[in-house]
Amino acid sequence: MAQQARAVETRRQIVVAAANLFSRVGYERARLNDIVGESGLTRGAIYFHFQSKDDLAAIVVDEFQATSMRAVGTIAQTDTYGMRQLAMLCREMGRLLVDDPVVRAGIRLIIELHSGEAPIPVYLAWIEAIKYFVTKAVEDGDVPPDTDAEEAAVFVTESFVGAHVLSYAVSGHDDLPARIDRLADYLVTALMPDERIAARPDLLGARWTPPTEPGA
Repeated sequence: MAQQARAVETRRQIVVAAANLFSRVGYERARLNDIVGESGLTRGAIYFHFQSKDDLAAIVVDEFQATSMRAVGTIAQTDTYGMRQLAMLCREMGRLLVDDPVVRAGIRLIIELHSGEAPIPVYLAWIEAIKYFVTKAVEDGDVPPDTDAEEAAVFVTESFVGAHVLSYAVSGHDDLPARIDRLADYLVTALMPDERIAARPDLLGARWTPPTEPGA
């Protein structure tokens, strides 16, 4: 049992090391020897768990997608209205991009490795998730009934990815939280009439806070 736990921990150490490197230098410039150095493990330990850099990149992308979809699912279950959930999701994804190296690397790898391909599954998943929140907002009466939920979802996704790319280019993500904070409020208020914004005093600045781990 202890050996299995160590194997899981080692695998996680490798994935996080690869993600840190991918997020800093990108896929092409990241070498397996660099991942070995980043992880503090031996080359043999890396190859025991992963056969190639391609395998590691695929795992990072998969974990990024799983993490982002968990955030969607968790926020969708909160007891609040659709536009507030959308604002919470934008800020939570911004937080994850800053705090979680796998999420940060995952979005960079998707941009680098799948540029020019369509459709990209993770973006389609994001669009469907945001479409759910916009549709809920129409049902809540916060968004006009003639709003095209899919077009709105594409707009939100494009805006978020654009903020991520620009933040990385300008500040290496140092200003990403501020950009996402502004973006979240602009996006939700752009979709809502003024009277509905005024009726939702807890909308602007809304964010989801992960529950504290037991014993933390």
